[in-house]
Amino acid sequence: MGQPERPQETDLDPATQFPLLYQNEYANVYRTVRAIVLDAHEAEDITQESFAKAYRARARYKPTAPPGAWLHRIAVNTAISHLRRRRLARLLPMRLYQTPDDRDYQRSEARGLCEAALAALSPHLRATVVLHYFHDYSRDEIAKILGIPSGTVASRMAKAMSIMRRWMDENDQSASPARSHSS
Repeated sequence: MGQPERPQETDLDPATQFPLLYQNEYANVYRTVRAIVLDAHEAEDITQESFAKAYRARARYKPTAPPGAWLHRIAVNTAISHLRRRRLARLLPMRLYQTPDDRDYQRSEARGLCEAALAALSPHLRATVVLHYFHDYSRDEIAKILGIPSGTVASRMAKAMSIMRRWMDENDQSASPARSHSS
């Protein structure tokens, strides 16, 4: 009774009514992202990034699902990608912040592990990983840099992550028995 009638979500076209869609869906999308990343500040940034991606893609929206579902798919994918980058960032040392003569860094186990895992990749896969995780380029930016389709960048990233995970799992498994026998 006292509330003004809100347009139905299914009535909103992202291509022509994006500001209203943003207003109606922001809180729901934020709550979803917050539940995935478990950090309010990161959730705010990721939600904004998700809406920016949706805005850029608004003309390509196809009404096979309500716009809210479309926004959530973008947000969930963005949040998951963020978590993967954050997880990998813990594994990959950030060379940009280290001086070349930093002897402690040169000896670090993490650096050796990272370099060995990167060495398991082909140069094409390694390039996509370095551009994305070391330099924080987006998939589209990497595609332009390497002169390849954006989808190829995505498949290279997926393949690289698979190879690196497998390499690290094998490395961890081979180290565990040696530790338990030496005790």
